[in-house]
Amino acid sequence: MARVRRPAYAGSWYEGSRDSLLKQMEALFKGRLGLGELPKLGGYDPSLIGLIVPHAGYVYSGMAATWAYGEAAKHGLRDTVVVMGPDHHMASTGFATMSEGFWKTPLGDVEVDKQTVSLLLSYAPFVEDNPYAHAFEHSIELQLPFLQLVYGDSFKLVPIIIHDFELKKNIELGKALAKALESRKSIVLASSDMSHYVPAKEAEEKDMATIRAIESLDERQVHSVASAYESLCGLGPVVALISCVKEMGCSRASLLKYYHSGEVSGDYSGVVGYSSIAFYK
Repeated sequence: MARVRRPAYAGSWYEGSRDSLLKQMEALFKGRLGLGELPKLGGYDPSLIGLIVPHAGYVYSGMAATWAYGEAAKHGLRDTVVVMGPDHHMASTGFATMSEGFWKTPLGDVEVDKQTVSLLLSYAPFVEDNPYAHAFEHSIELQLPFLQLVYGDSFKLVPIIIHDFELKKNIELGKALAKALESRKSIVLASSDMSHYVPAKEAEEKDMATIRAIESLDERQVHSVASAYESLCGLGPVVALISCVKEMGCSRASLLKYYHSGEVSGDYSGVVGYSSIAFYK
């Protein structure tokens, strides 16, 4: 029997039925801080190879996410989508994937890319095949409805959660991932929010310094700045993403959208930062 990862946050962090979820995502794309229009699928353009996307409840981070997924749509369909997210529940030994099966969402099923995961496990033996570690983790789940909206059922998923933020290990993961993705039409996502529960001005300063470090494509600088400022809950995934896309020929990173939760809630005393950042050959 195939492994099935059932949604843990449908009906709470995002709408739980197909129709209501599609309406919610349309409202996010057209929202005040959103892209301004629904995503438009373009022809295949391999220049876009990676994205950083936020993963809070849709009411807070969803409008930031629309900028990343609009950019994904513009660059056409992908066969393989890697989503790396932090392991908030520390349910793995450090790095965990799922070697086969499906992830369910209100929009349908997403199949795990068995071939790519098998290659990854051979190149990065420190990654464990542990589907149970994913059961209550939201950082990957929150991306799937957006991916289904953009790509339909054309893609397969490589899910990876990380709670080992050691620099060397995450750089190694990125290199192994790039090797596993050779000859595939792929895109690699790092799921991460930014500063957590600090005053808005402080969050903006720390987050923009972190974004500048990310745009430098220097994993060590990102690790140093984000560790000092505690400005990336997905530090490991972001470092691994930068390592991976550099192996794939990345030449630049570009900020698509940044805002913080205060711009949604009106409470500027303790905010969470959200960004969408794209990586190009």
